[in-house]
Order: sequence, then structure tokens, then C-alpha cells
Amino acid sequence: MIKTIPVINNKGGVGKTTTTVNLAAGLGKMGREVLVIDLDSQGSASLALGVSREDLDPSVAAALFGEKRPAEIIRETAVEGVDVIPGSLRLADTDTRLARDEGREGQLSQVIAEVEAAYDTVLIDCAPSTSLLTINALVAADAFVIPVAPSYLSLEGVVSLGKVVKKTRMSMGEAAPILGVLITMVGDEDKETVEIKNAVRDHYGGKVFETEIGRDPALEEAPTRSESVFDYAPGSSGAEDYQNLVEEVTERIERYGAVYDTVNQEERRAA
Repeated sequence: MIKTIPVINNKGGVGKTTTTVNLAAGLGKMGREVLVIDLDSQGSASLALGVSREDLDPSVAAALFGEKRPAEIIRETAVEGVDVIPGSLRLADTDTRLARDEGREGQLSQVIAEVEAAYDTVLIDCAPSTSLLTINALVAADAFVIPVAPSYLSLEGVVSLGKVVKKTRMSMGEAAPILGVLITMVGDEDKETVEIKNAVRDHYGGKVFETEIGRDPALEEAPTRSESVFDYAPGSSGAEDYQNLVEEVTERIERYGAVYDTVNQEERRAA
């Protein structure tokens, strides 16, 4: 079953938080119960979902450090069907605080395990860095989404992430597959943009979502109002793009989940 999905890229400015928030909102509109876990010390996803800066603590850091139970720090949001475990500046200490803990790579998995029964989907907004939090997100994931903007620096972030995934698999035997690569922030179709988009689709093939997210001022303005693009500008191109993405993600979750069910049934019969 595909339930826990980090939105991840080691490069910043590629639309990770925008994608997490609007994907959560779109899934909520479809009747799914969604939990967003904000692993960014800036708390951007939490703020975009209406959590005030003064209310970011206690954050997910308190659960990772064993100070609070996850259920105690979940916040309801004004977005239909969406709750959030906020991020805060305390996450900046995660690598230091957890470095000596046994099973440190699985701390987030334990947090999720305590609350996931109440949700259909858990989305994780990841910071743009290779850190212990990134490893935790990969270990906790059932699959992950990689936003990539049409720039060479953004592609470098994907390459860097691929190395982290490979290292995680080699050292722990655990790391989720790609649910999809999402091309974001598409503007003018100049030569460089076309080349990069073609390179992404050539390399990742069917893993790349058909949907592309175009540039739209509404996508930048909505978070300042603590709203999703669906609430802020339902008729905008950004809302249309993210609605298309929601439908693609839902289809892939169901399709991949059916494959996993088949594999599990075969394994049970073999046992």
C-alpha cells in the first residue's frame, strides 16, 4: 500500500513545498484524510497551511527527540481533510541530537507508525539537504515524488538525491521507489528549458508525470494567505495543473498498491 510519500529534492527552489501543500489539498478535496509532516526547519509548509509562526512549536522535532507523542503535536488546518505536524527551527539540531541514537534512521518511521492509521496519505515536505532527516524520510517512505525545475542546477539536485538513495539501499536495504518525477516551474519554452525537459523524460521515462506545473503568480500568492491554490484561485492555471497532478498521483497510488497486494499474496502462498 502506498501511503507515506516524501516530496524531495536536494536542490531548493524547485517547488517542493508548493507541491506538498497543493497535493495535500487536492487529495483532501477528493475525500482522503491527509497528514503533512513538515521536515523543513523553516516550517514553510506549516505556515502555508495556516499554522502561525508562534505556534510552530512543539514541532515534529519534539516527537523525533522523544519529548512528545506524535498525536499531541498534530494540528488541524483550515484545508479540508488535511492535518499537519509542523516543522520548526529545532529541526536544525536533528543530526546532532540523533547522531548517537541506535536506529536513528528509523525515528520518523516510528513517529508515523503511531498516527498513520487515522490517515489515507502521509506527505512529507523535505528540506533541500542531504541530512539524517532526508535518510529518515527515505526509510519511512512507501514511494516518493521528485519535483525538478527545468534548470541544470535542479537536475544536479536529482543526481545528488539518487546517490543518497543508492547509499541508503546499500547500507540498510531500505529505500522507497519513485512514485513520479514532477517537472515544475515551467515558463517560456526556450531552448534550455526544452533540452532539460527532454533530458528528464528521456532518463526517467514513464516515471515522469505527464502533468507539468507551469509558472503562475497564484502559486506564489496562495501561501501568503495560508491557502492552497484551490481555495485562493480555483480558476487559475496553477489550480488546473495541480488538479491534474492529484489525479495522476491517485491513479499511481492505486496501480502500485494493486501490484504490492499481488506480490504480498504470492509471498503468503509461497510461505
